[in-house]
Amino acid sequence: MEKIKRTKGERILYAIVFSVLVVYALFILYHFYYLLQLATKTIDDYGDGITNNALVGWSKNFSLVNFGKAFTQLDLGNGNTFLVMTWNSIWFSVGSMVISLFFESAVTYIVCKYKFPGRNFLYNLVIFRLMLPIVGSLPSAYRAYKALGLLNSPLILVTAMDALTGANFLIMYSFYKGISWEYAEAAFIDGANHFDVYFKIMFPMVMPAVSVLFITGFIGRWNEYMNVSIFMDEMPTLAYGLYLFEERCIYGDMGVVYYAGVAIAAMPCILIFILFQNTIMQTVHMGGIKG
Repeated sequence: MEKIKRTKGERILYAIVFSVLVVYALFILYHFYYLLQLATKTIDDYGDGITNNALVGWSKNFSLVNFGKAFTQLDLGNGNTFLVMTWNSIWFSVGSMVISLFFESAVTYIVCKYKFPGRNFLYNLVIFRLMLPIVGSLPSAYRAYKALGLLNSPLILVTAMDALTGANFLIMYSFYKGISWEYAEAAFIDGANHFDVYFKIMFPMVMPAVSVLFITGFIGRWNEYMNVSIFMDEMPTLAYGLYLFEERCIYGDMGVVYYAGVAIAAMPCILIFILFQNTIMQTVHMGGIKG
């Protein structure tokens, strides 16, 4: 592979950007370091650290028992144990992303590949929707969900069928735009119908984009607590449950257990990113070329 030659100005710019990213990465890693060393302290060491303002640093009495205690002691009551909140996070994150991406992919495919009246209007509607403030729609959404009986119910997942309200539509639109319609024409000649073309040809070809959107969307849903606090306060997810525990635990004897729970809650997102970081970067690169 031929080595890319850069000008002096480009080398300086790359050095500055690289330095900023390194500092940012170290800043993020420090927070994980601080979290883990808090989660592995004993209650006595944690209390002494608060008293002496010396919480930073690994405890001499390094212990992992707090991670086990998190599953038994972080209990909100009303049956909302740590395991129940974890299960709520799983079905909420996975279910909402599966439903959301299925409808977004199908609608995007139709808008991109088929000509029909109102096609340009739908595309422009997505652009307009992205400019509207999301927080401003919460009161009306709450009243609508309450009237439909969706509050504090797994049925809240039906609200994920918002195929024309997110940036995912534009991302998948660019991928579908880069797929030649000749594949579909060849399939039609061989006797395939429109459903065959979509499910057997088009959708598999955009699976790299769908998989990346699922990963990033899952991480966002897993860490979601604002909407959960509004629409699912009786069925808290792990993120919202730990948010409620913060004031109760952070300055008491439960502090180290709370930090252990936070570390456990962060692990799925960290592992998913480590395992699929190459897939994410390759898909972003591919989408940039197609765009």
